[in-house]
Amino acid sequence: MRSDMIKTALIIPIYNARPYLARLIPAIRALDPAPGRILFIDSSSPDGSGEALRAEGFEVHAIPKSEFGHGKTRNLGARMCAEVDILVYLTQDAIPESPDLMAALCAPFDDPQTGVVYGRQLPYPEASTASRFARLFNYPETPRRTVASDIPVRGLKALFCSNSCAAYRAAALAQVGGFPEDLPLGEDLAVTGRLLEAGFASVYAPDARVVHSHNYTISEELTRYFDIGALLAVDPWLSARALKSGGEGLRFVRAEVRYTIENGGILDLLSIVPRTAAKLIGFKLGHRCRSLPHALIRRVSMHHYYWTGGGQ
Repeated sequence: MRSDMIKTALIIPIYNARPYLARLIPAIRALDPAPGRILFIDSSSPDGSGEALRAEGFEVHAIPKSEFGHGKTRNLGARMCAEVDILVYLTQDAIPESPDLMAALCAPFDDPQTGVVYGRQLPYPEASTASRFARLFNYPETPRRTVASDIPVRGLKALFCSNSCAAYRAAALAQVGGFPEDLPLGEDLAVTGRLLEAGFASVYAPDARVVHSHNYTISEELTRYFDIGALLAVDPWLSARALKSGGEGLRFVRAEVRYTIENGGILDLLSIVPRTAAKLIGFKLGHRCRSLPHALIRRVSMHHYYWTGGGQ
């Protein structure tokens, strides 16, 4: 399948997206080549962002907020765009950095083994030192191709992918049953593992760039890592394989210290210890979520609606 002949759809779930529309709309309109179809899925945003996008001429499909799920909503988008070959997903706060985003994401699909391609995320100008480093560490300049045989060596890192900027071969996604839906987050990582095991390849394409970062507080780091730990516990595929991080956490901290000494201030450096502790505590708690009181889970989960809406 040549990348200049494929049918594409760009799917963006939104909720209260107005703060991003001034940057997102022009960036999407500038894409060249343009997606064959652009679909926003609005979880009934009270800020009127769905109506604002319709007024700009975009296709917007509204769903009740209670029906949103990271995997569920993206599967809905895939079903609504069943006519396309490549499904491209962004989040509302991931702004295409250049017009060639679609071309860069689609080019690796010239290889028939490619099942998923994810792009590079660059920090916002206002990103904190910690946020800038996280983007540099997780999204380097060098491309990478991953297959199933890499999993025993790289562990969980082999499954790394982000639906803030990712593209999927529609037929491959359907072959593995779409995105797992009963997860607090991490539908991208979970489906990438299934794609690799099914014989497809994952490609990191650093030329496909979006601007996307978060300045998480220490408490937010704890809640986010709680959900990451819970993901590994509640997803049957991941739980059965018990994949390890391969020392990635220690490498991250060492590199962050070096980066912060060179590029940050004393407060940035002092924050590394409590933030790392928060991540570790959150991850360990999340991994043991099945044995925790439900009230505690809802307090320490970033995506608490998952547990309210019938999650594990």
